[in-house]
Amino acid sequence: MPDTPEQIDDLIYLPNQDYPYPFPTPKPPHFWMTEQTGKLAAAVERYFSGEPLSSDDRRLLHAYLRQYVERAVMASDANRQALLRMIDTLKSNRDFEKYADTLAEAGVEPF
Repeated sequence: MPDTPEQIDDLIYLPNQDYPYPFPTPKPPHFWMTEQTGKLAAAVERYFSGEPLSSDDRRLLHAYLRQYVERAVMASDANRQALLRMIDTLKSNRDFEKYADTLAEAGVEPF
């Protein structure tokens, strides 16, 4: 895993060598905790606490989930393209919760 920052949209990730992605993959997904601007952490904290998500929060969460789902190792029967298409439909906290449950069924745990 490289130790150089990677910018995806307006989020900047710096992998933590002490907390690597546990599965071999050419380009591992970034964890939300390794995002450096603090914007994603604030959006995730609002999501976790059940606070209403702003349009910017949703945009940041969509960008995070997109890179994660594109890169994560998942169950062989998971439909990655269908999971990616679902991301832009997520609006409410409940939508994100249900999507996280769907990802867990595919063996993916982004949060």
